[in-house]
Amino acid sequence: MFRSVLSRGVSAGVLTVIFASSSTYAQQSLPTINVGGARSPVRPTQTTSAPSTATQPSSTGSSRPGEPKTPEERYVVRSATTSGKINVPIRQMPVSVAVVPRQAIVDQNITRAQDAVENVSGVRVISNDVQGQAFIIRGFRAFATYRNFLSFSGPGSPMITDTANVERIEVLKGPSSILYGRTEPGGLVNIITKQPLDYARHVVSQEFGSFAFYRTQWDSSAPIKEVPGLAYRFTGAYQNAGSFLNFQGGRRLIVAPVVRYSPSNRTEITFDAEYLNNAAQVNYGVPVWPFAYGSTPAPIPLSRTFQEPNDPRDSTGQYVLSYNIRQNLNENWKVTNRFLYLHNWYGLQGIQPLSGAANGVTVNRKFDYQADEAHVYSTNIDLEGKLDIIGTHHTFLMGLDYLNRYFEYYKGTSTVPKFPINMFFPIYGTVPSFAYEFGVAGLTNKAHQSTLFRQKGLYIQDHINMFDDRLHVLLGARYDVADVVQGFSRSAGGNTSANQAAANFARLSAVDRIDTGWSPRVGAVFDVTKEVSVYAHYARSFGANNGLNSRQQPFPPQRGMEWEVGLKARLLNDVLATLAFYQLTRSNLTTRDFASPDPTALKLAGLQRSRGIELDVIGTVTERMAIIANYAYTDAKVIADNWRNPLNPYGSGLLYDHLDNVPRHSGKIWLTYDFGENGLGWRVGGGVTAATHAWGDIQNTFVLPGWARLDGFASYTHLIDGHKLTAQLNLRNINNAQYFNSSDGQWNNPPRLALFAAQPFTAVGTVRFEW
Repeated sequence: MFRSVLSRGVSAGVLTVIFASSSTYAQQSLPTINVGGARSPVRPTQTTSAPSTATQPSSTGSSRPGEPKTPEERYVVRSATTSGKINVPIRQMPVSVAVVPRQAIVDQNITRAQDAVENVSGVRVISNDVQGQAFIIRGFRAFATYRNFLSFSGPGSPMITDTANVERIEVLKGPSSILYGRTEPGGLVNIITKQPLDYARHVVSQEFGSFAFYRTQWDSSAPIKEVPGLAYRFTGAYQNAGSFLNFQGGRRLIVAPVVRYSPSNRTEITFDAEYLNNAAQVNYGVPVWPFAYGSTPAPIPLSRTFQEPNDPRDSTGQYVLSYNIRQNLNENWKVTNRFLYLHNWYGLQGIQPLSGAANGVTVNRKFDYQADEAHVYSTNIDLEGKLDIIGTHHTFLMGLDYLNRYFEYYKGTSTVPKFPINMFFPIYGTVPSFAYEFGVAGLTNKAHQSTLFRQKGLYIQDHINMFDDRLHVLLGARYDVADVVQGFSRSAGGNTSANQAAANFARLSAVDRIDTGWSPRVGAVFDVTKEVSVYAHYARSFGANNGLNSRQQPFPPQRGMEWEVGLKARLLNDVLATLAFYQLTRSNLTTRDFASPDPTALKLAGLQRSRGIELDVIGTVTERMAIIANYAYTDAKVIADNWRNPLNPYGSGLLYDHLDNVPRHSGKIWLTYDFGENGLGWRVGGGVTAATHAWGDIQNTFVLPGWARLDGFASYTHLIDGHKLTAQLNLRNINNAQYFNSSDGQWNNPPRLALFAAQPFTAVGTVRFEW
């Protein structure tokens, strides 16, 4: 792999703050809170997040004290700490935040994060099973994903999330720079991992299904009796699966141990690690047809690929080391320090589509090689406290964070088409196995990029309850200093010395760009009744670096701004509903500078806007029935651009184009019903997920058709000697809808050559034993 060295170096530090204070606001003193939500002893007067999905049955099948008695109760969501890093009910936060609980992941048999976010309005995914996933939230791509509140993935450090170690997924919509620094304005996804339990619980499950799908998953947790305050949890999964796509499929292993030590009720220290190895084949997708001017996907089977049976397996790997230290200074103040180190990499080589021939039948193919290695250091320290000031109750937060992400990326392609193939009547086996190694060695177009992102931020936030707790005000601001050191080079030839010379040149030619910026937010929630609240919110974000202009001067960073109003309600048995109306803009976008003879020259002329309505519903309709429902209306388009007009005939012509992979209407409804008692007996559920058509590229030259998919499941749980045995059957895409999840435009090919087909009808059976 590449040597991860820059002259500026890679550094990381753990910040330390010592602060002590007292307060008369004893009525809401700080609880003992554990990241992940598995262990949260809190006074009854406080509202907390939904309990862990874990249950420990007695001989009668009832749950442990404090645990939900039925799976429906595990759909209840009351708080999501991603929205403010504080333990405040969602009803009192003037932002849109949605939670996918563990029970929904189990019921829907979800193994990847990209499938889980279908339960949240306004969220789409562009992904493949090797190079990672990118989310689209409120029309804008969100490259950064967070893990327990720390930056986990981003540009140059793609990530695959297996749900074996996921407790829940929280999605914060709208600008989130106030707490998380440089992010895209649409929002962010925060993965909350599983944490040790205070009692012994062990679960093993075996899954088997369509397309040779096999998966073994385990989850074991218990306190260590010999050491008071010490507990562990060990989760993981091994998966070996085929695919509905020709010559696809692969193996995945995830192992995730975590240890928590609580020497007293004021101190908690958690260490965790995660290792994931993934060997699969990159899906390059299918093209639009006719190639040059078509506006719809090619009329070929969705299972068709243009790779070969002997194409070498591609690989991805990552490991994470992290800790979380929480120290209560007194009953109202605490300090939390988090740290995360991520090392990930991927490598792929093979044959992929290059272009479509003029005859509309032949697909020209090329050799392709890519490799990426990333190191991420992320840390923060938060001071949180509660105090009483002149009849107002404050939850105060102040924090510092630091992010260091370094990656090296190498790409090589052949510029001369090789091994053409008939799109409608493909004949495979024309590429000899030895040709892959020779083909990579003889690549004629090579590029190497070395990049170092660094970010330091200071943020302050205050959540204020006043007027008998009917008005909730949120104020906050953040200041960031972020820089990017980036070098780029190209080379020809395939020998190792040429590659190393290109890498060295990329590092030596690196240019340092520094950005600074403020990210404020202000909002308020007013409780109209005990069940219904109205809210309003304004926020700005500090976004991606825009590179250099033709004079090698840095452009200002992208900025986001959002206005949002809405309603929040607690309805029926225990259903949380959020209705949001928003307008979000992203500015300081670059477009082609046609005044310069340089075809790569850029200028600031871009502005994008997303307007929409979103509805998220989750909770229990009755004691036996639970619901997840969402709907999103999203109007995302370019509203300023270097427009092509009579005075500027060479403009880029994107004005009023809609953003790609963003359907105007999308939504889901999912219902479950429990026929048994205390989580035993029969349980069934199902629902519909749908979206209207979306443009497949930013130029709006082709359309991804709309679709609707029907899913369902049934399970039966029985006690054997006091332990739970569950048999479950999941059916996905029961109506066998043929549709596309997205186009690429992210990793490998232009969107017109890379449409990602969705899975057809699949069935998966699960046997799960818990003791």
